[in-house]
Amino acid sequence: MIIFTFGFPSVLIKLLNDKNHFDEKLKSDFLIKIIRVTFISSLFVSISLYFISDIISINVFNDNLLSQYFKLLSLFIVPLMLHEVLLNYFRGLNDFKKYNIFLFVLPPLFFIIIFYLLNLNQYHEITTIKSYGFGISLVFVIEFILYKQLKFSNLKKCDAKKIFKLSFPMMISGAILFLLNWTDVFMLGAMVTSKEVGIYNLAFKIASVGLLIIIVINVVIGSKISELYNKNDLAALKNTINKSTQLITVLTVPLIFLIIYFSEEILGFFGDDFIEGKITLILLSLGVLINAISGNVDQVLNMTNNQSVMKNITIFTLFVNVILNLILIPIYGMNGAAFASLISNIFLNLVSIYFIKKKLGFYTFI
Repeated sequence: MIIFTFGFPSVLIKLLNDKNHFDEKLKSDFLIKIIRVTFISSLFVSISLYFISDIISINVFNDNLLSQYFKLLSLFIVPLMLHEVLLNYFRGLNDFKKYNIFLFVLPPLFFIIIFYLLNLNQYHEITTIKSYGFGISLVFVIEFILYKQLKFSNLKKCDAKKIFKLSFPMMISGAILFLLNWTDVFMLGAMVTSKEVGIYNLAFKIASVGLLIIIVINVVIGSKISELYNKNDLAALKNTINKSTQLITVLTVPLIFLIIYFSEEILGFFGDDFIEGKITLILLSLGVLINAISGNVDQVLNMTNNQSVMKNITIFTLFVNVILNLILIPIYGMNGAAFASLISNIFLNLVSIYFIKKKLGFYTFI
């Protein structure tokens, strides 16, 4: 899904805050083009996943029972991908009320209702996927109705090549950032016991709680960065980025401290075996702390016409992460994977900060 939305969700935020492409008086057709391309690509992904589900299940995961889940998921690919695009359309318009409702309120609400209705008689794990898929589909229908209410007459033509030129590096960096979060899990699965993978997964999810503040600030900051950059107001841009980074740091540091200090108790809540992941949790939490102190470096680069720089940084970081995992996992197991993740986080953020200073003339935190 990340690959076949071609970076459109991120580029929407940039284009909607660029007065050369979109304002109240002059509207562009880029939204219509993005919707059409996403529909075609999502249909391709949906059909492909349906027909190769057996191959993936047996040849990749060695579990033919997974096939039914992949086939079911394939039916929801189209609304899932279009939902991602329309969601970021509202974010790009700074309509955070709709964005938050469609991201944080309606999907879990619909999921709970549908899950309850489907499991009135007897629970089956496949109903979990059905509940999620139908819930997101309902959200997409509501988003699409609001989208259709927009007036699209007398639109200025936007060059499709320019859209792809902007979005492609964002797609690459977005996909690699996603892979960076999961490379450790994939490589652990091939090199250690399933028990260690399970403990690492839990530690990763607990540490990710520390990302909540970053995610919340990220919702608002992207469009603001793009708006100020397009106005060439670098002083206000520096002030906005510095304040957001400082706010993230102030709110995240206590949370990470609590996770580290009570790491044994938190892991023990899920079972005594999980306490083995204490060092892993501490290392992963330190990685989240590095992200917080550095600020939203990916958003800063993507929204200031430096998306190609961000793409190159993420590609090299993924290479570093894989090499470190190959060296450290055989020796230290899940702790080695966590240390590889920490080093990769430090590398990605330091290099990003260096290029932000080089390209924009200031640091993200001062």
